[in-house]
Amino acid sequence: MALMDPLYATAPTIEFGGQSYPLVQQNLVQMRMWEAIGGLSNLELSFIDTVEEAGTSHYAAGVGSPLELGAGVRVFGGAHEVGAPEIFDGQVTALEAEIREGEPPLITVLAEDRLFPARRRRRTRLFEQQKLSDVISSIASDYGLTPEVRDGVDETVSNWMQADETDLAFMRRLLSNFDCDMQVVGNRLQVGRVGMDRRSLVTLSVGNTLISARITADVAEQVNTLSLGSFDPGTGEIVDATGDAAGFGPGSGSTGPDVLREKFAEVRMHLGRQSPMTDAAGTKLAEIEGQRRARSFVRVDGCARGDGNLRVGSWVELAGVNPRFANQYSVREAVHRFDLQSGYRTDFIAESAYLGSPQ
Repeated sequence: MALMDPLYATAPTIEFGGQSYPLVQQNLVQMRMWEAIGGLSNLELSFIDTVEEAGTSHYAAGVGSPLELGAGVRVFGGAHEVGAPEIFDGQVTALEAEIREGEPPLITVLAEDRLFPARRRRRTRLFEQQKLSDVISSIASDYGLTPEVRDGVDETVSNWMQADETDLAFMRRLLSNFDCDMQVVGNRLQVGRVGMDRRSLVTLSVGNTLISARITADVAEQVNTLSLGSFDPGTGEIVDATGDAAGFGPGSGSTGPDVLREKFAEVRMHLGRQSPMTDAAGTKLAEIEGQRRARSFVRVDGCARGDGNLRVGSWVELAGVNPRFANQYSVREAVHRFDLQSGYRTDFIAESAYLGSPQ
């Protein structure tokens, strides 16, 4: 396909209150949907705020307009009628009017997804002797979300203290400690290990669907072994745990720890300021941190033709790039954007624990 194939310049489909409005679609000038690890995607939509009727011009977002605070908004990455995937489902949280010299006025809608209420509710409470999945499930049910906790999420029973934190911040903190992510899909709160279960597999090819990319393999943050010091409050014993950094997530080739061992010198890192824990929990956390660091070895900052399947948690396979970097990567951040100059594009950041061999 040519780079300017009209299929990839198609505007996204937008629904307010479950309906698609021709004038809304016609007046769209810009869209930006941002999502990252930790959930709570946000959306910005800008529209020309004028309409011509009976030879006169007036504001389009007036009485009877669907662009209202609190309105439900859904966005699809292309024509909904031909099965374009949904890329946003949330609620309008802000409206913005803009007057411009020599240009028509704009009305801009700002929205956040279904985790918005969770960042507005602050609590202090203790979840006593529960698994992480139980804590997340309990909070999800408070917001009418169905939890989907996948295999790989740590199942250790523990006490979890929420100390003057919003529910969103509390969940993010707990999940980050175990290298896990959460995303809202429809009415489901999906939770799993970062880079473990792919949301979808998208192949991006140079000269076709991959517009630009900068790919970096960097050993600066790579380590071979991690140690952790704490104490076990149940036994009073000192916790002195260690874990090896190892490749985790999509891709194949040499890991950062491999390169350190072969080309530099092995690096040991100590994780300080840890809360009380058992020796088994300390070993687990050291291993998880090693996997997190290993997975960040190779990073892609890219721009692709707009694709609603290119989401946080998706895997991308790069084709046509330097063979060292022709690999699979896990997406950790995505921005879906549309404007009248460039059409629909998706910016993304993805990572892999592996560097391939030159050919």
